Amino acid sequence: MNTEVLVGIDLGTTNSAIAYINDYDRPEVLANSEGTKITPSVVQLRPDGSAIVGEAAKQEMALEKENTAQFFKRDMGTAAVYSYQGRNYTPSELSAEVLKKLKTDGEAELNKPIRRAVITVPAYFQDAARLATKDAGELAGLEVVQMINEPTAAAIAYGLKQNTREETVMVYDLGGGTFDISLVRVSPDGIEVIGSDGNHNLGGKDWDDRLVQYLCEQFEQRHGINPLDDPYTFQEILIRAEEAKKSLSARTNAIVAINCQGKMDRIEITRDLFESLTADLLSQTELLIGKVIEETNFDYSRIGSVLMVGGSTRMPACLKLIGRLSCKPANTALNPDECVALGAALQAAEYGEDKRAKGGLAFLKSARIRDVMSHSMGMIAVSADGERYLNSILIPKNRSIPCSEVRPYQVRTREKGDNSTAVFVTQGEGDDPANSSFVGKYVIGDIPHGKKGLAVLNISYESDRSDVISVTATEKSTGRSLTVVKEAIPEDMSWIYKSPKDLAIAHKAVYLSVDLSGSMSGAPLAEAKQAMHEFVRSSDLSHTSIGLVSFANSVRIDQLATQDGKKLSHAIDSLEVGLGGGNSAHPFGHALEQLKGVEGSRYFVVLTDGVWSCQASAIQQAKVCHQAGIEIIAIGFGSADEKFLREIATSDQAALLVKTGDLTSTFGNIAQELVGSQAGGDSGLLMRWRR
Repeated sequence: MNTEVLVGIDLGTTNSAIAYINDYDRPEVLANSEGTKITPSVVQLRPDGSAIVGEAAKQEMALEKENTAQFFKRDMGTAAVYSYQGRNYTPSELSAEVLKKLKTDGEAELNKPIRRAVITVPAYFQDAARLATKDAGELAGLEVVQMINEPTAAAIAYGLKQNTREETVMVYDLGGGTFDISLVRVSPDGIEVIGSDGNHNLGGKDWDDRLVQYLCEQFEQRHGINPLDDPYTFQEILIRAEEAKKSLSARTNAIVAINCQGKMDRIEITRDLFESLTADLLSQTELLIGKVIEETNFDYSRIGSVLMVGGSTRMPACLKLIGRLSCKPANTALNPDECVALGAALQAAEYGEDKRAKGGLAFLKSARIRDVMSHSMGMIAVSADGERYLNSILIPKNRSIPCSEVRPYQVRTREKGDNSTAVFVTQGEGDDPANSSFVGKYVIGDIPHGKKGLAVLNISYESDRSDVISVTATEKSTGRSLTVVKEAIPEDMSWIYKSPKDLAIAHKAVYLSVDLSGSMSGAPLAEAKQAMHEFVRSSDLSHTSIGLVSFANSVRIDQLATQDGKKLSHAIDSLEVGLGGGNSAHPFGHALEQLKGVEGSRYFVVLTDGVWSCQASAIQQAKVCHQAGIEIIAIGFGSADEKFLREIATSDQAALLVKTGDLTSTFGNIAQELVGSQAGGDSGLLMRWRR
């Protein structure tokens, strides 16, 4: 065999395909040993441990039902086990059999070895499912150089067809077992995913199941026999239902013949009936479309076309839905069965010896393809009142990948013995742990004993190009790397629904208050937003709640104190000048209202760039906050009055007049000082804040 070939593989729920870049610099799907380009993801296990994969296994399903596996992709990353021929198989092991066939057939077609591959996954796959997919590749003898989201791969294939103009496209990807919806910007410079959502348990199989259910009900009503009770007949109906579904994409009616226990019948299915039986399934895709549109602040007028990807998009109901929503015909220019594999092959070309793709592939430099996180990444934290555990979001979904966030984390230590701590990382939206999935338990060890029995760690949470999560940690004061071991999530996680007891570290509540008078327009507000983002990034959200207040001629609470980084990021990004041109109102009454009665340390950080017209009342109310034990840090820049800053701050040292350009580092330093104050570290600045 000659030099190896890098390939792209669409590992699908119902069908799979493998593609490469041919001698003409174009992506091409390889034929399998049966001479077709699409291989059914069906595996029949034999008594000797061997497997039959693809069309042959699918054709024998009725006879070999008990030894045939399909739709196992839906269980990737779970603890599901399939039992055949006296042996248990994981979804990864069954997927590996499909990949082995694709690899073997591809090598025979090319007469070259295939050792490395880019494998596609549903955009909505979580970390465990992505890792299970990588495991399947390795079991099949492949080095998985990257996993790429299926809609992104389709967009890459589309970008090769038209790379002369910029266009925002929606990718409607309805496969046999999964559904993804993505907004993607395609331009001569490459591909950029804007936002994505989906459901990896919604696909063409669900449409088939509805049809099977109807056919069995009709047969039982007519003959008193339920075909579901006859395994052989049931498998036959599954095959006939899928054929009828495909037929109804071209015709308005189909006939399904059923033979069960000596009774024969022919049941007619019209397209209108089929669409009525499955209307709620289609509605689920519409809801997810609306969610992506809302989260990305897009509207259909800004979308150039809607790409139809996945064999199930051939159903006329899908085409009608897109036409109704977007007021333009769906884009069916791509082969829905092949485009994902073609896009994966294009991405795989980036890992070849000549990373500068030639000719029509020149736009596919690795830095030009930007995907996003499909799920928010968070960690289990303790609520501000200490009464419950919550999911504290660290990196919100739709952040471009690869990406990372470094957050400080406080740990109680002892002088003798090993010091370690566990961080539970999650994926999901909202602060309720019940609505999230657990990525893993990351145990951080070799932690040195800290001053006053507390140490501060800098923990890095990362998502790579495959949207796979990793965690690393260093000791803050020395920068020394610490050991991090990922462990399986314990079976008993009921403690997250109980009230935390004997908290080792006190909670802090912080409100950031920003001046939104007219002078903050443009660059000043942009810098203020950047500084507040840095404050959030530098804060230990497991023990800190942060809120946001804006003021000018009136005062507004933009975000109540929360440990949800996603909510804070959105609130900061949403800030706009618009509360009046002057400074006739101050935020200290709101500070007292929000922080009075809150347990633990309380801080109010005020940022302004000018002179207030309400200085006397502001100073008076600030002193009331001081007396209530609320620490006020006053930061000014531009035309701010330094004397006034000292009057409202808790101490002269807590009044900071900084230069333009220094806001971000100042806010970051303050956040780190607040962490250090709880950990017994160098908190001289905080000590100076107190009178």
